[in-house]
Amino acid sequence: MRTCALLLSFGLGLGGQPAALPSFDQFRVTQVFSGKPAKPVLRTAGDRMFRTKIRDGAKDGPNFAGHYTIAAWGCGAGCVQMALIDAVDGRIYRAPFQVLSWDLMRYEGTIASNDDHFEELDFHKDSRLLIARGCPEEKNCASYFYELSGTQFKLLRQVAATRIAPQ
Repeated sequence: MRTCALLLSFGLGLGGQPAALPSFDQFRVTQVFSGKPAKPVLRTAGDRMFRTKIRDGAKDGPNFAGHYTIAAWGCGAGCVQMALIDAVDGRIYRAPFQVLSWDLMRYEGTIASNDDHFEELDFHKDSRLLIARGCPEEKNCASYFYELSGTQFKLLRQVAATRIAPQ
């Protein structure tokens, strides 16, 4: 009985409402890089395999967490891959997933993957929060809320997706 109450209170906020989702404002950065972005340093076979996408993504400068660029590219129908590039020194860091796919799902209860405005990756230049909506490695479809901590992505919260009935 105690365990049920503890689990229930962990997932719900005051008054029985679902706990608030992490927001971009909670993870603001104080400085945003404004210089010329460094060229990406291609160190691994994976970096070299996607060098054009990484270089093209990095050339416009930071779009995430003050001095990083998220470069994302499609890997087929309904799937994306990404890399994180430091605009200061050009180092490339791995994403929290290799492939993020999506199906006919509803994320966070309101965001439908078949909506014209669906964003599988949501991030801001002045925030360390990354929201990934989909199925990492084609399983466990959910909204994943990550904080960039140093150069690693830390999972803050996972909210399961629900299937949209075909019409």
